[in-house]
Amino acid sequence: MMLFIALILVVLLLVQDFLLFFFIRFNFKDYSKRNVDLPMVSVLLPARNEAGTIKACLKSFESINYPPQKIEFIVGNDQSEDHTGQILRGWSNKVSNRTYVEIETRYSHLNGKANALAQMAQVANGELLLFTDADCRANEFWVEEMVSAFEPQYGLIVGVTEVVGENIFERLQGMDWWITLGMIKVTADLGKLLTAVGNNMLVSREAYEAIGGYESLGFSVTEDFALGQAVMEKGYHPVHQMTSRSLVYTKGEKNFFQLMRQRKRWMRGALSLPFRWKLLLVLQALFFPAIITVLVFNIWLGGLIWLGKIWVQAAFIKKLTHNCKGKVNWGELFIFEVYHLVISWSTIVYYFWPSKINWKERRY
Repeated sequence: MMLFIALILVVLLLVQDFLLFFFIRFNFKDYSKRNVDLPMVSVLLPARNEAGTIKACLKSFESINYPPQKIEFIVGNDQSEDHTGQILRGWSNKVSNRTYVEIETRYSHLNGKANALAQMAQVANGELLLFTDADCRANEFWVEEMVSAFEPQYGLIVGVTEVVGENIFERLQGMDWWITLGMIKVTADLGKLLTAVGNNMLVSREAYEAIGGYESLGFSVTEDFALGQAVMEKGYHPVHQMTSRSLVYTKGEKNFFQLMRQRKRWMRGALSLPFRWKLLLVLQALFFPAIITVLVFNIWLGGLIWLGKIWVQAAFIKKLTHNCKGKVNWGELFIFEVYHLVISWSTIVYYFWPSKINWKERRY
């Protein structure tokens, strides 16, 4: 009986993985258009205690290929305790289309980032609002690509964020993130965006005002997810633009404990998903105890199934990175399976561990 249940679980996950690969291979949609009228865009960048990373982000902004008179940069210092504010103020004073905002504790019902974005959006002039984070770097075509993919009925567009790794631990995080983005892409191309991604998303002014802005939302440690859900509830149909031109780059977490703190926050957001999506996430987590059960009963059958799962998963990641002109190492794709086993179950344990979410030196 135990073997039968385990086989059912691993087969279901294999079917899920095959379907993900099938839809990425045959239902992948590129929403970009060429020769579109370029509207006014406001790029919003909140930052808290990012003195060590913010300069690279600002430098990437300076290389963005978009008409200067049709783009503005709103940079916000979210009560930093280091030199972030000085860096942002100095950068914003150099060019007229840059605006510096000193963030106040104005919306106590929001998390720190949502509170900052609410205030920054109020001074933005763009028809489209483009969000990213201080630890990200944009490519020169980022703004143009996101704008070219936009249609009013979408309301919101999610771009692509690649985790760039200096070591194998960070590169494995990147593979994990490709799987997450792939699931978002598949669901979005099927007409139902799974979640927004706050470090690379575009929202129309119309959609943002229709939901009442961030200040109208309730508390959430995943403010991007809350914004995306609110936009969809207003009847918009967000899409996911996954191309090399819509890429921004970010860094992985430096160690296991920082990664656990990040994943605890993400898991809080995941538990707000509809039941069917939570069921799929549970199915993924149950694969490991199920495949170990199969291995105990029949090592050859279990090994064959596990290799099949690794191959389909690797093909899925390779296809995603190919579409975005990224690169992954085949050998590390197999190492990733061990990483995924450890991190997925550690995340579950740490989520239920009686501790608060620590995010940017704030606890929730």
